[in-house]
Amino acid sequence: MPLVTLVTNLKAASLPTDAMPRLIRFIAPLMNKPQEVYNWVLETDKVMSKGSDNSDKPYVWLKIEAIGTFEDPENIKVLTPKLFDFFKNELTIEQDCILMNFYNLAATHIGKNGTTVAQLRAGIPN
Repeated sequence: MPLVTLVTNLKAASLPTDAMPRLIRFIAPLMNKPQEVYNWVLETDKVMSKGSDNSDKPYVWLKIEAIGTFEDPENIKVLTPKLFDFFKNELTIEQDCILMNFYNLAATHIGKNGTTVAQLRAGIPN
């Protein structure tokens, strides 16, 4: 159940209304996870800056959290340039405006349906 968060100082109107579903459709096969398990948050119109005093310049911060996907640094090396290309080609956001973070999550550290994902995967009732 990957978690995708996109935070930006761009106005909501400057992004396509389907930007996040498009992003999920793009990354799901790259991360080898079904689209239906993704959770996403889009936060626009934020006061933020890449650097100490650049709040007037476009800035996009993408955070992706997933179980297992980012254990191997090679997966991040493969995914990163493809994501930058997606932002440039699909959302017309220049690469120098984007920062990406990838977080590996432990299934024991995610709660769902009254238990942890690790317990759900193991078939342990809550």
